[in-house]
Amino acid sequence: MNPLPFTTWGEPSSDTPIYFAHANGYPPGSYQSIIDALLAYRPVVAYHQRPLWQPTPEPKDLHHWQQLADDVIRFFDQQRLRNVVAVGHSLGSVTAFMAAQKRPDLIKALVMIEPVALPWLACFLTRVFPGLVKRRVSIIQKALRRPNRFESRQAAFDFHRKARAFQRLDDANLWHYINAGVHPVNGAYELTYPREWEARVYATATYFRRQLKTSTLPVLGMRGGHSDTISAAFWRQWPINPHHQFAAFPDYGHLLPLEHPAGVVQAMQPFLEQHL
Repeated sequence: MNPLPFTTWGEPSSDTPIYFAHANGYPPGSYQSIIDALLAYRPVVAYHQRPLWQPTPEPKDLHHWQQLADDVIRFFDQQRLRNVVAVGHSLGSVTAFMAAQKRPDLIKALVMIEPVALPWLACFLTRVFPGLVKRRVSIIQKALRRPNRFESRQAAFDFHRKARAFQRLDDANLWHYINAGVHPVNGAYELTYPREWEARVYATATYFRRQLKTSTLPVLGMRGGHSDTISAAFWRQWPINPHHQFAAFPDYGHLLPLEHPAGVVQAMQPFLEQHL
């Protein structure tokens, strides 16, 4: 079986690395500010989720996020990683959590930044009426309408600088995303993470709230006040789990680790020091 792609940061060490799990649409290098901070503790390893594989698989082959969690398990087994502290954003935090539920020996503690914890009905409709969801859900349509090609990295930066989703990012962190998010092809620059895959991941959202509320895995959950993936109602329910800790960031949104990396790092420092 072919080895799955990944990136490592830091000097080789006998210490078990920290596992970093990226979001849908955001290659690992997008999070350079967070990764640099994590290097103060351990080397960091980031597995590249399915949309970043080469050759790129067909998006239609993805039916639910448990498939992506199985990929994470396969990566951990290939690299012989066990009892890892993990940090994940959005989809990455969910796939890490799902992998840990299936294989508790892999991850011993998890920071979940803005996990995509949608209600059961939304996930059910996505599964039962995929065509309708694709046509009606705005985030899927926005992903499919994204420009796929730019004449230069600067052009890619200028386009994203104007986008509302990136307004809370400073230029340095937006450049981290651009440098990871586009790559040269035939004299221009194309999205590294295909827009068709981004849309497919949104269209296969998988319900896992029940497991999140009952899991004994130590978790630090983080939510931005402008979150569109964790409702205020569920944020009030989630603390029923005594094994989980929480940090809220009222002034930020779903791109919290890119918008406010310093605050995220400060909030997770005690949790990391407790479990590393």
